[in-house]
Amino acid sequence: MTEFPYSKLPSADLDALLDAALQWMGAEIDSLKLPKLAAVVLGGGYGRGEGGVCRTPQGDRPYNDLDLFVFSAGADRGEMRRIAEKLAERAAVWEKRLGVAVDLSPVKELRSLQRVANKLMYQELVRGWRPIWGTVDLKTLIPLRPPEELPFSEAVRLILNRGMGLIFAGEHIARGNDDGDFIMRNMHKSQLGGGDALLIAAGKYHWRSEERLAALREYVSSAQLPERIAENYERALQYKMAPVPVLPADPGAMWQECRECFLGAARHVAGCAPEADAAEVLRGFHRRAAAERSLRNFLRWQLRGGVFRSPAALFDPPEVTVAGMLYRLIAENPRYPACPQRLYRLWCKFN
Repeated sequence: MTEFPYSKLPSADLDALLDAALQWMGAEIDSLKLPKLAAVVLGGGYGRGEGGVCRTPQGDRPYNDLDLFVFSAGADRGEMRRIAEKLAERAAVWEKRLGVAVDLSPVKELRSLQRVANKLMYQELVRGWRPIWGTVDLKTLIPLRPPEELPFSEAVRLILNRGMGLIFAGEHIARGNDDGDFIMRNMHKSQLGGGDALLIAAGKYHWRSEERLAALREYVSSAQLPERIAENYERALQYKMAPVPVLPADPGAMWQECRECFLGAARHVAGCAPEADAAEVLRGFHRRAAAERSLRNFLRWQLRGGVFRSPAALFDPPEVTVAGMLYRLIAENPRYPACPQRLYRLWCKFN
């Protein structure tokens, strides 16, 4: 377990609130008496000590989602489903009590954790987490990988997930929705995702946010990318730490700025020139992911994708294909594209 506080910003209120929250979450989980449940831990920003602090008249509150990781020992599919259902029922109650989303990971068998060791999410987890219930030593179960060994598909996964958030933010603006929290959070996340994807694809990712910012500034300069990519990344980090969820006077102009930086980062991740069209970017994604082709990827797409994809891409990671679809949508629709149902469905399956 790490010994970081929940945030880089000193906050006795937040520390006390989350300490108490983890304690009563643990007590409620214990009352469920799930025999195959091994452990539940807090990961994400608060687990790493990089969570946001929302200042309110009632005191400091958490701003980011609470990311809970769930582990089983010796559970079959039915038991894992029961664990997930029972915890989801409690998470809905915890969300109302805390005022932030409580996200539960899919239940993972402890003996299977080596198979996810190449994923960014689990490499960050093993470097920063706090126990909620049960006992687990993640460092003995998830082999530490240096950041330069993160696979290219993890960069593409960030492009996919943060690009979807940018689309959702645009849909809110187009409808005249004044939910500043949702819109600002997702626009800023698109800048963080684009910057992090650049670093992963270049083998220059760092585990701490301040180190990533320094690395991104250096990389943007050396690769002769627009400086605003690093500038927007820094502003997004500041927002994540100390959010002020108020829309700017012209949210559309900010969305366009985020769109341009996001597309520029995605093109560079694909190894393409600034003038590359969407088809070329998709080919670039697939070309750079060639080392990850596998029969498992083919079966995942055949069983869950439900749509045709090029024979040349049949063995590529599914998220690479879906990210290409997303890139095309944003690149070819300069103002608030609506998310097609097919893209949304594929994102839900392969994000």
